[in-house]
Amino acid sequence: MSDDIRISVVIPLYNKEHHIIETLRSVDQQKFPAYEVIVIDDGSTDRSVEKVQQQDFCKVRLIQKNNSGVSCARNAGIEHARGNYIAFLNAGDLWISQFLQEIWCMINCFPKAGLLATCYQCKESDNKFKDADICFIKPYTKFAIMKDYFAIASHGAQPFMMSSVVVKRADLKRLGGFPENELMGEDQELFSRFALYDKIAYSPRVMAIYQLDADNRDCINNVPERECPFSRRLQLIADNSALNQSLRSELLDYIAAHLLHLAKKNIRLGRLPQARLILNDKRCQRITVKHWLCEVRMLLAKIQRQLLPVPELAK
Repeated sequence: MSDDIRISVVIPLYNKEHHIIETLRSVDQQKFPAYEVIVIDDGSTDRSVEKVQQQDFCKVRLIQKNNSGVSCARNAGIEHARGNYIAFLNAGDLWISQFLQEIWCMINCFPKAGLLATCYQCKESDNKFKDADICFIKPYTKFAIMKDYFAIASHGAQPFMMSSVVVKRADLKRLGGFPENELMGEDQELFSRFALYDKIAYSPRVMAIYQLDADNRDCINNVPERECPFSRRLQLIADNSALNQSLRSELLDYIAAHLLHLAKKNIRLGRLPQARLILNDKRCQRITVKHWLCEVRMLLAKIQRQLLPVPELAK
């Protein structure tokens, strides 16, 4: 089995000149070598491409295309990949040197798993690291098949992120690539498909670093004002498919968590009318504590807005 493992690394790139070299170096330093490294430049306007072309330590296939979003870039990488497994590494994030080795071990233990993932840490702007706020239902002490993805992700942070997953190419093609022309949630779309229709192998070891201060984070710069398409599609599945009652309940909690996450983000941005529309959705009430906390945040934001000094009129 081990001789048949060929992991293609797909890196979507858009204006990450300050981070891309460090990202590539983390790939080059892997104990288990990548089969190939494909960088899909999505119309960068800074010196990102120049940085990739000038580095001399990592053999890269650079593919340039017009800007059309991270999903289009990843789908282009899938089409060009020649490995039987594909790792998606965001330009700006990092791998611990044993990441691909850990994935290799999991593939050998769980050859039927379509998605393999590890835990991760977050790196803040002051170079401090913090654990992701993951709420495990049952602690993982070693890698295993994850059967409670929706339950975990409903009550805390995602148990893994885009830069800490590797997918079997054949299963990815069967389940479909990334949804294009959608503002946010393409990663949750992928994770949900595998959680519903395939197997997820998981390692609790931290093998990837999510850089919170990386340039052009879509989750920071492009916060939707309404429910994301992936969530609407999941609602249709919950309403129309023959899911067992336990899985359906976890799926509905997952949708509620998404709505409450959007409400919280909009409150932080001062978009109180948009946040109110989201909070008025009765589905939010499935997670009582999170819903109550959002309502408190909304109230505090309104009070703070009312207390702001009124600017004097020009005389």
